[in-house]
Amino acid sequence: MSHAAATGTIPTPLPRIRAFERLGFGMFVHWGLYSQLGQGEWVWTYHESVRRDYGRLQQTFTAADFDARALVHAAKAAGMRYVCHTTRHHEGFSLFDTRGLNTYDSMHSPAGRDLVAEFCAACEAEGMGKYLYHTTLDWWHPDFDGPGRWDAYLDYLNRSVEILCTRYGRIDGLWFDGNWSRRDRDWKEDALYALIRRHQPDAIIVNNSSTGALGADGHPEVDVRTFEQGRPKPYDHRGKAKYKAAEMCDTVNSHWGIGANDLSHKSPAQIIDRLVASRRVGANYLLNVGPTATGALPGYERELLALVGRWAALCPAALYDAVPSELICRGQDFALRDGSTWYYFCHNLPIHGNSHLLEGDSGAGLKAVSGALPAVRRIAWVDRPDEVLEFSQDQTKGWLTFQATPYPYGTHLAGWRIARIDCA
Repeated sequence: MSHAAATGTIPTPLPRIRAFERLGFGMFVHWGLYSQLGQGEWVWTYHESVRRDYGRLQQTFTAADFDARALVHAAKAAGMRYVCHTTRHHEGFSLFDTRGLNTYDSMHSPAGRDLVAEFCAACEAEGMGKYLYHTTLDWWHPDFDGPGRWDAYLDYLNRSVEILCTRYGRIDGLWFDGNWSRRDRDWKEDALYALIRRHQPDAIIVNNSSTGALGADGHPEVDVRTFEQGRPKPYDHRGKAKYKAAEMCDTVNSHWGIGANDLSHKSPAQIIDRLVASRRVGANYLLNVGPTATGALPGYERELLALVGRWAALCPAALYDAVPSELICRGQDFALRDGSTWYYFCHNLPIHGNSHLLEGDSGAGLKAVSGALPAVRRIAWVDRPDEVLEFSQDQTKGWLTFQATPYPYGTHLAGWRIARIDCA
């Protein structure tokens, strides 16, 4: 039993987990043979006629427009600090050189390239975190559901992961998905994670708990609790044997792989709202894009990322370095802390009015914060640092109030505006 578990204290995060939490915002990339059909990544399961002829898609997989450097650069410009790319999805097709395990990979397609190698090189060139997604569920491999072939499949899975751990330099994390598909089986996670620790001791290990088990702890060696398309909730680490990070993964529209006629795209404001909701509880936000059949980033996603990046650039410290605080705010507002600085996230401010215009119902005006704060020296908006806000503080009672001025532009900035509170 760990000391934290025995005493009911919060365990000290491992350095790799603390570093992961400070990444804050990442890009997920789902791309494979299914992308050529433009009907999402589960098209194999949804359509029997597609499944019968699925193997032919390998013959037309060209990756002609896949530019790993441009993709990773777009993530960086969006304010993301890491990218997690699929290496093999549930369809079983590998975007890396499987080195004799089979010929169902990008090396044996018209692309003729190790696309994972290109992705890893791009992450290193751009200084971005390098994370590799690998399915554990495999619709294609005959051993996955072959009678008496489970151990053979696990051997194939582990040998595939070992290639990823030994052929691409430092790997910052491995992201697994699919154990939820066969809950009655022994996945022998001890062996898989021991293999990873042997080759990549500092890699973050994620194993998606699925939409039906949001925030589940999972195996002790796993470093992250996952929230697939579900907003993370506060977590009490007291008495736990290990401190685990949290991550919400989400899609731009309704699919992970590209949906050519899926028009249910989220807006920049909705993306920022989910990012803020994640950071409020100290979780990362992993936003997925689905490249086109040939590997290009679709136009809407490209513009969406650029707009989100404009907001993220306003105050990087608030998004990446600040952590949840004990301060209590009203309504949807909340505060994060970074040393002697607090960041107040203010929701839904209006534009300035004048004597002829009504400002309407708004979040402007007096804001109240309760909780222990050192002496406050200054409060200002991060997007207008010269606009100092009036405040009053009673340290004895643990109260701080300040005047939140309305926007001088727009009706609100993605629903959230951040005030910096500097303390002595």
